[in-house]
Amino acid sequence: MIQDLNQEGKITLPVLITKADVGRTAKNAPYLSLSLEDQSGVLDAKYWNLTEEQVKEWKAGMIVEATGDLMRYRNAWQLRIRSLKAIEGSPADYVRSAPESMDTIRAEINDLVEKMKNPIVQNVTKEVIEMKKDDYFLYPAAVRNHHNYPGGLAWHSLSMARLAKVIARQYDFLDEDLLIAGVLLHDIAKTEEYSAPVLPEYTPKGNLIGHITMGENLIDRVAVALDVENSEEVMLLKHMVLSHHGKKEYGSPVLPMIPEAEVLTLLDNLDSRLFMIHESLESVEPGTFGPKNFALDGRMFYRKSWDK
Repeated sequence: MIQDLNQEGKITLPVLITKADVGRTAKNAPYLSLSLEDQSGVLDAKYWNLTEEQVKEWKAGMIVEATGDLMRYRNAWQLRIRSLKAIEGSPADYVRSAPESMDTIRAEINDLVEKMKNPIVQNVTKEVIEMKKDDYFLYPAAVRNHHNYPGGLAWHSLSMARLAKVIARQYDFLDEDLLIAGVLLHDIAKTEEYSAPVLPEYTPKGNLIGHITMGENLIDRVAVALDVENSEEVMLLKHMVLSHHGKKEYGSPVLPMIPEAEVLTLLDNLDSRLFMIHESLESVEPGTFGPKNFALDGRMFYRKSWDK
């Protein structure tokens, strides 16, 4: 397993190719920059000295037996591949999962909704989640960067909801029901934005409309069915979904203009960024910096020397 790699040298391991980008050397020779994954983690890999035909053989979604030399590169593990061999298997068996069981996640999310006191917020939230049913607990939260595994959407939402409850206790002027509802629904339309739970791509609707607008539309459809479309609660819940990216240049058509929407934006950033930071440090030696994280302004993060 990738998480067990701890010594330089020759290795062979079965993995799923989740990224296969063709690069060019200074002499214009093609090579492959790969991301290899199993249920324990992700491994960066390079496959050099290939022909134009060979780089076309290996694509994302293929399960392979990878043989090569494991080494430290910029304080992280990297595999210099010697050979790849296609093997049989299901991609679903080679991807990570949420740190808690989906039954536990589903039960806690349902309990959060059941404990809401505002009937309009509760009923709309319950019905929107019901419209997505199993997909909400099956899809990833992103194509790449954060919580990009089956079940990542629900886990990301629950992680944010747990933090939201603590914040609502500290700042009692916040409406906890509205905040929790916004957290649970902010990314729910990613079940339509992405093509599949494993190795997702953007759907035509995802590219042309996007999950923010589609999420607002889901809330509106449910509100009409419940005859509460003109309520202030529905207006504010739609505002939270529409504003949760925080800035117009990040895709939100409006900026957060209620405190609950501001908290939602901050929690979304906090949970996704901490996921990426933690992941970038998992294979880094204590007392050293990890690789540059281009999703986080190109910063390198330091792993504490006592972090074993």
